Amino acid sequence: MTGQEIEETNRYFEAVYCKTNRGVTLYLISKCKNFSDVNDILQEVYLEFYQVLLKKGKAYFKNEESFLISLCRKKMAKYYSFWDRIPHKVYIDEKEIYEQEELLTSIDFQEDIEEVFYKTEMVTKVQELLKKKSDEIQKIFYLYYTMELRIPEIAKLLQMKPQTVKSKLYRTRNDLYKELKRNK
Repeated sequence: MTGQEIEETNRYFEAVYCKTNRGVTLYLISKCKNFSDVNDILQEVYLEFYQVLLKKGKAYFKNEESFLISLCRKKMAKYYSFWDRIPHKVYIDEKEIYEQEELLTSIDFQEDIEEVFYKTEMVTKVQELLKKKSDEIQKIFYLYYTMELRIPEIAKLLQMKPQTVKSKLYRTRNDLYKELKRNK
């Protein structure tokens, strides 16, 4: 491949990524056994998509999103069969480390350092408390607060009743509030 072809392939990949990332992420969130596995599988899916793109070209794809969803199914089957064979696993939350580094580089030094520390500590406590909750609750929180989905959309995606999603969301939010207030 020439430099120009690689550049064109990269632009195509970025366009496909922007167009499909939300849908593929939502699919993985709804289907993964553990919420913490979503990023790993998502990365593997897009890596394989890029490798196929380099090998076969963009004309190979009729519908990129359905191809990516089929890759998701394949990667989840492979991923979980691998982890099911390993009795003990240790998770290193690289995303959390990256977020901490990003926060440190984005600090406005005119802002009160104590305020920044308090905000960081509060976010860390919320993350720790959420990790103790079920995967279902973690998914609901992620979909509601990060992906900004409405309760009926979350219910449809997770195949639950909207009232169930709403009660889990508000009950957990109240639990977090009480726990944070108690730890002050």
